[in-house]
Amino acid sequence: MANIRDVAKMANVSIATVSRVLNGNENVSEETRRKVLNAIKKLNYRPTISFRTASSDLFKTIGILIPDIRGYHYSDIVMAIEEYAYTKGFDIMLALPKWEVDIEQHILDQYFKRKVDGVILGELFGSYKLIERFKRSGIPMVVVDFQVDEIDFDTVNVDNVSGGYQAIKYLYEHGHKKILFIPGPQQSPAAVDREKGIRKFIDKVRDEEIEIFYGTHRGYNSEHGWVSVVQHLKEHGLNFTAIFAVNDWTAIGAIDALKDNGIRVPEDVSIIGFDDAPFAQYTNPRLTTVMQPRWEMGTTAAQLLIERIVDKKVRLPRNIILPAKIIERESVKDINK
Repeated sequence: MANIRDVAKMANVSIATVSRVLNGNENVSEETRRKVLNAIKKLNYRPTISFRTASSDLFKTIGILIPDIRGYHYSDIVMAIEEYAYTKGFDIMLALPKWEVDIEQHILDQYFKRKVDGVILGELFGSYKLIERFKRSGIPMVVVDFQVDEIDFDTVNVDNVSGGYQAIKYLYEHGHKKILFIPGPQQSPAAVDREKGIRKFIDKVRDEEIEIFYGTHRGYNSEHGWVSVVQHLKEHGLNFTAIFAVNDWTAIGAIDALKDNGIRVPEDVSIIGFDDAPFAQYTNPRLTTVMQPRWEMGTTAAQLLIERIVDKKVRLPRNIILPAKIIERESVKDINK
């Protein structure tokens, strides 16, 4: 079994230099870093760290950083990652920073110190500097459900722009031109992309009769949908025929607000959500929505990461975009008829 001296010898560097590379130290030239990382791969060298014993040195661990697992979205992704990783002999370590930058930094520090074999990263609210050292030290990383720029990692995302486009197009084709949109958080790339999809469709059709009203309360929770509808009705009255909610939770809140004000769905107002949550087919009426392939996202992320860990070949980063599609149920009425 190779040790750090073997790596240093093959790379023709000192043991201290190998240690600096493993720790993501910036004071190493890129040429030297590549030589050390290549030697590590060729020798299949695995650093010995405190929580591993000699008998357990063969097991591999994936660190997962996901904002939280409440609801269904991230929990489905994590379950898919775990299922695929288990079939390949990998354990997982799951941490939930709950959108707190300080907690993100602490978790990534721990993953780095424990020398996890790879990391799957959900939304990151801190600086990209938090993950640059993983790249410098040769630890593979896959980003799932989160857009990154100019970072050399594999990524797996849903086409949220297309999803937003499809949702507005579906309402438009069913005769709806006055639409209340309930937006998600501004710091969420997925929510921003869904808004881009709306604008993309409006720019394409160039119908002056289309009018999009924006809800006042951004967010992914039911209360954001409820408050947005109640506030809009109070200030403007019922001047829309349909609602596009950024996700299914906000759609549920919007439906409750409409019912509280004596407005029927879909007879008076139609509504479309986003995600295809497990409960969407059991609402009253059953919710039309845009489906995200969450299980496929998790499986694909795990597959890409494990390939990076196991395969010794150097390959370019891959950007996987999975399609979203409309799931048609009963909450949208065709008012063309």
